[in-house]
Formats: sequence, C-alpha cells, structure tokens
Amino acid sequence: MSDTTVPVEVEHLDVVIVGAGISGIGAAYYLQRDHPHRRYAVLEARDAIGGTWDLFRYPGIRSDSDLHTFGYEFRPWSDREAIASGDAILRYLRDTAAEYGIDRAVRHRRRLRRAVWSGDDARWHLEVEHTDTGEVSHLTCSWLFSATGYYRYDAGHTPEFPGRDRFRGEFVHPQHWPDDLDTAGKRVVVIGSGATAVTLVPALAGTAASVTMLQRTPTYVLPLPTHDAVADALRRWFGDRRGFALIRRRSIAQQRLIWQFCQRYPGPARRLIRWINVRQLPEGYPVDEHFRPPYDPWDQRLCIAPDGDLFRVIREGTASVVTDRIEHVTEDGIALASGEVLPADVVVTATGLQVLPMGGVEIVVDGEPVELSDTVAYKGMMLSGVPNFSFAIGYTNASWTLKVGLLCEHVSRLLAHMDTHGYDVCRPVLAPGESGTRPFLDFGAGYIRRTVDQLPRQGDAAPWSTSMNYHGDVRLLRTGRVDDPHLHFSRVPTAVRPGRSGGSGPAGEATGDPDGRRPAGAEDEDRFVPLLGGLRLCYRVSGPADGVPLLLVAGLGQDLTSWPERLVSSLTGRGFRVVRFDNRDVGRSSTIDAPPPGRLQQLLARPRPGAYTLADLAADTVQLLDHLDVPAAHVVGMSMGGMIAQVLAARHPDRVATLTSIFSTTGHARVGQPARSTLLRLAQPAARDLEQHVARHLAMLRHIGSPTLAFDEPLERAAAAEAWRRSDGSDRAARVARQIGAIQASGDRTPELRRVTAPTLVIHGDTDPMVHPSGGHATAQAIPGARHVELDGMAHHIAPDVLDRLVDLVVEHTGRAANQTATPPVDAERVGGTA
Repeated sequence: MSDTTVPVEVEHLDVVIVGAGISGIGAAYYLQRDHPHRRYAVLEARDAIGGTWDLFRYPGIRSDSDLHTFGYEFRPWSDREAIASGDAILRYLRDTAAEYGIDRAVRHRRRLRRAVWSGDDARWHLEVEHTDTGEVSHLTCSWLFSATGYYRYDAGHTPEFPGRDRFRGEFVHPQHWPDDLDTAGKRVVVIGSGATAVTLVPALAGTAASVTMLQRTPTYVLPLPTHDAVADALRRWFGDRRGFALIRRRSIAQQRLIWQFCQRYPGPARRLIRWINVRQLPEGYPVDEHFRPPYDPWDQRLCIAPDGDLFRVIREGTASVVTDRIEHVTEDGIALASGEVLPADVVVTATGLQVLPMGGVEIVVDGEPVELSDTVAYKGMMLSGVPNFSFAIGYTNASWTLKVGLLCEHVSRLLAHMDTHGYDVCRPVLAPGESGTRPFLDFGAGYIRRTVDQLPRQGDAAPWSTSMNYHGDVRLLRTGRVDDPHLHFSRVPTAVRPGRSGGSGPAGEATGDPDGRRPAGAEDEDRFVPLLGGLRLCYRVSGPADGVPLLLVAGLGQDLTSWPERLVSSLTGRGFRVVRFDNRDVGRSSTIDAPPPGRLQQLLARPRPGAYTLADLAADTVQLLDHLDVPAAHVVGMSMGGMIAQVLAARHPDRVATLTSIFSTTGHARVGQPARSTLLRLAQPAARDLEQHVARHLAMLRHIGSPTLAFDEPLERAAAAEAWRRSDGSDRAARVARQIGAIQASGDRTPELRRVTAPTLVIHGDTDPMVHPSGGHATAQAIPGARHVELDGMAHHIAPDVLDRLVDLVVEHTGRAANQTATPPVDAERVGGTA
C-alpha cells in the first residue's frame, strides 16, 4: 500500500460495520449469529445508538411505515401501535442492541474518514477520526460493511430564500430541532410537503397559534390507523411468535399490493386516493389544489397520516395548507408569488435531506480512488471493482428494513461461502459493455434528483439491477446462490482469516486444484481433503515436520479456530505436529456440491438431524489421517470432539496412540443434572428437546473465551425459541442441529467405550454448566484404566488461567502412556486451575 502511512501495530478485526443505526444493528445481529468466531466492531460517529431515530428530535417524529415490517424479523415488534413514535422506535433499537450484546461492540465517537484496500494483505486499512478529540487512529479489517444510509447527519437541505436575513423570527430545519424551541402561541409556517412536513403540522397544531403547510407541489397523503386491529386479533389467536409471522407476511403483501396497484393502474389509483381525501376533508375544500400532485402515485413515496391526523387538524381549523411559490422572506413572514403574505414567527424548512452516500468515506482500492458514480451496484449491496465491501440501502417503496435484513443475510452467507472454500477476497466485476446503466435509486424525490450523479449506478439486468421487490429479493438474496460468474474470488498468501488472533501464518495462493488444496509442504494454512460422500474437510497442520502427530478435535458448532493459538503453539513447542480440522458442517468443511436452487428443493435436500452419527464423524477423521499418512496419532477432543475421539478410539484402536477427552460424557440419559440445567440431554430425540439443545448451545457460544460463563435459564429459553425458529433460514443453526442429531443418533455409548484400549485421560471442570461434571465421572468409569482429572474453577471452555495446566496434563499423559501399568483410582484427581 503506497498512498497512506499506517502504523505497523494496528488492531485487526474480521468485520467493521460503519453506523449504529437500524441497518448497523441488523448487520451486527446476523454477523454474530452466523459467524460467532469473527471479531467485529461497529463504528458510530455520534455518542448514542439509534442513527436517524436518535438524530431527529422534531415534534411528532414517527415511522412512515408499519413497525411489523419496519422492525426486525428476528425481534418482533410487540407494541400495539403499528405506526410508532420516534421515541418508541429508538427504545426498540436500543433494547435490541442490548439484548443481543451488540451495544458492547459499538465504538462511539468514531467516524470513518478513509478506507484503503490493500490487495497485498487482503485488508482494508481504515483511518478513523475520534469526533470528541479530533485524534486519528487506525484499524484494519477483512470486510467492510457500510450501514450509514445515504444522507448527511450534520446538515439538511435548505434552499436559498431571498430576504431570509431580514426575518425577525426563527428559521429551523427539522434535522436539528432546538431543544429549547417553544412554538406555543406562535405562528408557524412549515415549508415542504413530504413526510416530515406531514408529521410536523399535526404535532404543532395543538399549541401553536396557527400552523401553515406551505408547499410548492402537493403530495399524495393516505390515512392509516395507528392501531392494527387485525394484528391484535392474530396475536390473540396464534400467540406472539406465530402471530407476528402472520402479521408481517400480511403487511408485506399489503404494501406490495398497494404499490403494484398504483404502478399498474395510476389513473384509478389517483381517483381512489382523491376519493379518500375528499371524505377526510371539510365539505367544499379545494382538494385538487392542495392534494392532487402532477405525478402518478408512487412516482414519489406516499405520505402516511396516522388516524388521518393531518386531515383532522385541517377540519378543526388549527392548520391549513397553502400551495404557492415563495417570492421572498419579509421581516414578519413569507411573501408568495400570488401576492399573499403568510405571517410567521417560526419558519420550519422541511425541505429535505442532503445525500451523502457511504457516509462520505473516501474509498481507495490498491492506490486508485473510487468514484462512486463510476461503479455499478451488484445485487444492491456491493460495488463493481471494490473487494470485500458491502452496504445497506433499504426499499423506497416499502419498509426500509425489509431489504436491509435480506442484504445482511446474504452478506452472512457470502462470508460463509468464502470460509467454506478458503477464499480471502470477493470482488464483483462488471465486464465492459455487459450492462447498460441507470440511476441506483430510480426515484422521483427531490433530494435524490439533486444528487443522483453522486450515487453508484445500477444495471438493466440482474445481478446488477437494484430490486425493489421483496419476494424477488427473497429468492435472490435469501435462497439464491451466493456465487455467480460476476463475483470473482481469490486467495492471498498474507491474508489473515477470521479467528486467527494476530495472524497465525500465510493463507496460500489459489492453485486451481478442484479440491482447493494448498501447495504441498506449506505450514499453518487451511487445506482441504475430499472425503467419501461428496464431503470435504478443512484442516491445518502446525509444528515440526518430524514432530509427534497430535490431533485436535473441536466441539459442537466449533471449528479449528476454537483451539486457542497459545495452546497450539505450546504443543508445537513441546515437539508435537498438531493437526486441527473443521468438523463436518462447521467452518470451512462442507459438501463440495452446492445445494440446488429453489427454497423447496433446498429444504428437501437438506440432511435432517440424525442423518449421520458420531461414528461417521470418526470415520471422517480416519480419512484425514490416511490423507496425511499418519498411522496413529495422539487424539485430544473437546466437548463433542471428545465424543468423536472416544468413538474413534473404540472403533479404530490402531489409529489412536492416546486419548484425551475434555468436557465430554457418555450419552447416557441419567448422566448429569436435571435437563433444565444440563445442555446435552443426549438420549431425548424429541423435537422440543432438540430445539432447546440447539439454542442453548448457540446462546452459550457467545460467552466462550470469557473467564466465566453466565448460565441464565430464562435467557436460554428465549434464545432457544428464536434460534430454532430461524434455523430453516440459518445455515449455522441448521448445521448445529445436524451435529446434535448425530450425537442423539449415537445414543448411549457406554458399552462401546468399554472397548477403548488407548491410554485415556478424562479432563473436566467442576463448574461446567453445559456438561455436568458427573459426565466426566461417567466417561472415566466407562473407559478401562482411564485417568480422571477435575480442574478447579474450569467451565466449558479453555480459559487462559487453565491453558498452561491443560497443556502440561496432555504432555504428561502422552509421555507416560507407554509405561502406564497401574489402574488409576475411580475418584477424580482434583487439580488447581493455575499451573
């Protein structure tokens, strides 16, 4: 990278999200749900979460679409008001961020000024301004996600009004409403006819002496009820979860039908809206003068009047509408082209926004500045020629969040695809002459028309066209393939992959090998081995070439990166050649063939939980050892990995030199505490238990790596319902479900464990909340001659304070195994957690 100077020692993150508003919180949720191993941060230039809903404080601020679709799909909107106030929306966003721990990832008062992509190391080098001090710091990341929307936060659009400097009252823009502004008893003129003006007028009419909405051009305004009686009924009949799903689907369909009707039948739509307006306004009111725009419905966004509030204040005479052009501003009001003068003490310029795409960040790719207007949007979420970068822009004809949720899901799937195939770089490439272009937002709003030349373009055909069709986007973004010929993937030798703290080694170049394998002899890099049944296993080898082979088997829902790097380096420093791998269904291990297109086909093709067993996972391990030409290895398994290692030792005794089982159990139904406080109740195949197992583990994964594990049963159950409900759309949840199915299908392994002949060390923690310590006792009792060690204070993860002691135990066990003659006592040795 030649165009910027960056300190050598900078923090590296897997993903950086820019903006902690409704889009940024959604992006963070999907990222941490599907990629818990990725380190991320959210940069927020302001000192609070909420974005638009924290910025705008003008009276009456509210949503202009229903919250059943404007809210997140993963967190149902539960208030009765379907059209909600700004305060309620802000509270919802902050509660969401707190509930899922996203608020802890937000770095306030951090504005991203410059993002420089370096192809040499496959990283974004970020220049970040501290808005409170002016200091500049630097970060690097592998993926950059812009969730800033498309308008400026520091200034709205205010036209030049001749004579404004003579006005003795106050000029106010709604984007920066003063906290101390009191309009009670004053004459207020609101300039504008969009959603902000339509919101402000009824809110001010209650206390102001007079309120006038001064518009140059009328806008379509439709009354909608604040409370949705149908939604209330659906909740009563079907409960909160199913009721919300039905409400959301109905609202999506309703929005789509209204938009399609207006687009296909503009004449009847105009007449219908006019008829509704006539019924809402006083008899004899000049409807065509003030509520009949010169354009067709949905050429610009329709405005909503909750419970017809705008029409109500007009009927009551506390507000009025004037359609005219401003000639100039006087000392006490506004002179119009018609000769009329509107007296005013306060003038509110609800005249729109200033567009600022991507938050105004300067983007440079390999030394070349990126002009957004020269790029074409790929699937409405990436830019042609810009690698490892995505953005979120919502719908203009429906709720913003509907589109953002789908985009975030697709980015999550794209990252998983890159993990699966070992890619470091993803770049959309538009071939010359491939597609004609048009404005990215093909929308008639004034703030878009003013700055359309600053925005990216869109193509005239998929995947370069920007869809405004929710159901089409579901097919494209949620269930469609993530890879296509327009998306170019590559690998970079010096890239650092997710989960590698500080960088553990080069990633290797792509070789063209259909298996995606790396050059022979390379160390500390992801490689792939094809297995029987169309599978492939991702693995990594560390340590001296002549070292003693030691195999690390990861636990449920974890990949090879779950083993702390310090543990691996300690083992390699003791002379071991360490092999780690991603179990089937996690990390980068996957089927080679992509699932067939189409939602129904995907569901039919998806293996059900229990489609394979622990014996199948052990067989995968044997194939890996064969591939590496390792006759026998010392095997260390953690949690479910310990169960795989046990089955490997029982069924393939010649391949296991010693066995170390950590946090594992036998699968016996009576092992452990009652099911409500034990994660793996392995002999219960009922669907509700499977639901609990999946979600409990997903909830606990968020805490792995911390010194303590909080075990909150109500929180677990809440996470359970959500995780399993989303499992049909979440590869991660479905994969964890299949792994749990493999454990359950294996049942009680106690008889099989009695056949283990390898010297065995069973390690457990006395405070393990996921597999009760009695599971460790049962495992030691089942395996002949097993040594049982219980570490004081150790929970269900490898905490820093027990890591060194754990390494010592493994080294001691493998070293003395050949000379072991005496059978150790059944009671566990109690060992302090610190070496």
